Amino acid sequence: MKKLFTILMLVSISFLYSCKKELTACIDLDGYVFKTGTPVTFTSCSKNELSYDWRMTGPIDAPENLKGWSDRVITNTFTVTGAYSITLNTYSKFSLLGEKASVTLDFTVN
Repeated sequence: MKKLFTILMLVSISFLYSCKKELTACIDLDGYVFKTGTPVTFTSCSKNELSYDWRMTGPIDAPENLKGWSDRVITNTFTVTGAYSITLNTYSKFSLLGEKASVTLDFTVN
């Protein structure tokens, strides 16, 4: 009986391990060129994530360079024209812990 229990446990563990879902990072963005003063929505289309870390870089005086977001969907209205990049880091656990996946998109504000 003990041997049967051990075999069943090993089969269960191997099944659970083989079902591990892959973490992905994905950004859904409606275009790549935007006008200043217009709200732009960035949506995570990632898979198997539990927490988010959005970071944006742009021209030197852009206020977005100092911001960070942690929601699945973020909206920002740009006031400075130029080239921007947005990076989404997703994590397999809450509080930005666990496995990490990243994606970066470039866009322009006119």
